[in-house]
Amino acid sequence: MVPMILNEFPNLDWLKKQAEQGFINRKSWSGNVLPCRGWPNVIINTSTRKAFRDNIRGPLYIFTNLKGESTLEAGNQRVTIKEDFFYVTNHDQYYTLDINQPSPVETFNIHFGEYFTDQVLSSLSKTGEGLLENSFENPGTRIEFHNKLYHRDVSIQQLIYGIRNQTSPSSCWLEEKLYELMVNLLRKETSLLRIQASLPATKTSTRKEILKRLILVTDYIHEHLHEDLSLEQLAGVGCLSKFHFLRLFKIAFDKTPAQFVNELRIRRGEQLIKNTRLEIHEIASELGFRNPSSFSRMFFQHAGVYPTQFRRAVV
Repeated sequence: MVPMILNEFPNLDWLKKQAEQGFINRKSWSGNVLPCRGWPNVIINTSTRKAFRDNIRGPLYIFTNLKGESTLEAGNQRVTIKEDFFYVTNHDQYYTLDINQPSPVETFNIHFGEYFTDQVLSSLSKTGEGLLENSFENPGTRIEFHNKLYHRDVSIQQLIYGIRNQTSPSSCWLEEKLYELMVNLLRKETSLLRIQASLPATKTSTRKEILKRLILVTDYIHEHLHEDLSLEQLAGVGCLSKFHFLRLFKIAFDKTPAQFVNELRIRRGEQLIKNTRLEIHEIASELGFRNPSSFSRMFFQHAGVYPTQFRRAVV
């Protein structure tokens, strides 16, 4: 299916009607005939200060911003999607996207078409790669991804900016890149399912619920990284007792919540040092450190150099 790149959000009423009817008329936003029913592959790369897209029945969807941030509601969750992150929603899941910022927000939201998604999953389940082998309970059925904030790692970053910066990409090239993104998503989901399997509970339903609660906590950490987060506060987000939460978190992520938070802060600090002109003390304050020396010591412990030395090396 030929992917489309849009530089504006489609009319909301039209989109809702098409989504509810499953694109039965096979008409795209531009009026062109789609090759089959169901959601097509669409990338929305637009720049806007304000947009409110409420209660839309969507496809498998990646929400991300190359500049600025947006708020998303899906699956009874409300998350802020900052520049370095993306969020995944599932086919037939309703979402509300809200952009309300003083400066333009550049979106790079990706709809994975139904036919395309099914084809990719089918092809991967039949390979010797083992990507999906024994990872999902019902082979051949549509996969439900965990609703989760993900950090845009190097591979995702390269794929997204590669698509965004390509002038007049061919349909073949664009489909290949979307395929790579899908494979990357599946690897992340497979990793989550391995974590789920490692959790100490007899029932599968219990392990699923524990992982869901731990994901709520990691999403909360991403959104409140600048705050002084307490163990009790994080356990409360996951609706778990404090030390039960601590034990489960360490089993799931092979590190304590404090270690998890500190690693994220240092990673964010590296990005701010590389990509902004903020002073080190300003970066330390933005990351929630009480003083610059605390940030410098922790940065050295993780990176082997002090922030000022790191900046000289990368600038």
